Amino acid sequence: MPELIDDVSIGDDERLLHRIRVEDIFIDPQTGQRRPSSATFRSKSNIISVDLASLTTPVQALAAYPQHALVEIDVGTVRSLGCKVVRDPLPDNLSHALLYGSGPDLNGHFKTGQRRASETGLF
Repeated sequence: MPELIDDVSIGDDERLLHRIRVEDIFIDPQTGQRRPSSATFRSKSNIISVDLASLTTPVQALAAYPQHALVEIDVGTVRSLGCKVVRDPLPDNLSHALLYGSGPDLNGHFKTGQRRASETGLF
């Protein structure tokens, strides 16, 4: 695992692709739009696996996961929620990165940002 320091070479306009289970998608009763549940951005380890959209395609990101969907969110939004992003290329996925919390209460950053992140995410 890479050192968890925000990678400033990843611009705020970069888009992150996060694979989600189809059952984590619901219809927002206020807007009538589909959106991911806030659980989509929950992690016991406070680290979420993502792909850098500039280095992959949705088809590639879902190739091994046909029963999943993708949510897309920009790096600037996750940073505004107190999270950081670091590259974590894998042998079979050079676009892989990690999204993680910061500060003394890692879980708190994710809890406060989960709903906003889920409302901001796009399919």
